[in-house]
Amino acid sequence: MKLFFTLIFAAVILAGCSKQGDVNPQTNKNNSTGTTPPDASSGLSHDDSIHMPKFNINRQTVKTSVSGSKLTLVFNENVDILFTSEAYQKISAVHLQEDFKTTLLNGLDFTTVAQGGNTTLDWVDDNLNNVILKKVSDTLINNVKMMKINVNRPFTFFKSYASNKDALNAQTFFISKTDDTVVFTSFSYYNQKNYLPQSEAAVLVYTK
Repeated sequence: MKLFFTLIFAAVILAGCSKQGDVNPQTNKNNSTGTTPPDASSGLSHDDSIHMPKFNINRQTVKTSVSGSKLTLVFNENVDILFTSEAYQKISAVHLQEDFKTTLLNGLDFTTVAQGGNTTLDWVDDNLNNVILKKVSDTLINNVKMMKINVNRPFTFFKSYASNKDALNAQTFFISKTDDTVVFTSFSYYNQKNYLPQSEAAVLVYTK
């Protein structure tokens, strides 16, 4: 009998010594603590991941023309930037930047249309709040409500040559170029934070 009570007492002691830090996986939910669950695919927080833009970009057209000794190349930027509806409600500004460094357009002078409708030289505003040539609309992708920002604005590049023949030869060279790619980069801003930028390249198609 004494041995029986001893065994019971030992079992009670061992039960009381289980680790206090053990947590039942079914109750270990990030949301219960008020923290944002991470995005499983990227390791980013949910807030960071939803604020990263997605692109829908086709080939970009550059229409060329020659007048006298001047070559003009009109790059018609046409880019869709997508955010979930949830993210779009928590965005103060969206930025869009163009990188022409690896293209034939690099180093050429250009003009664009600014917010007030005025023309600017060799400068473009990347804050889409200040860009009038855009359209914001609702769309549905894979049954997810998205907000689409379509930016459609011209960049008019130009260069003067020594003669009309030189300008025509340059135009022919541009049209023969089939592997030029412009790189678009976009990021959003909200609550004093710039979110991670995303980039995507698009092929430039030079035409007459």
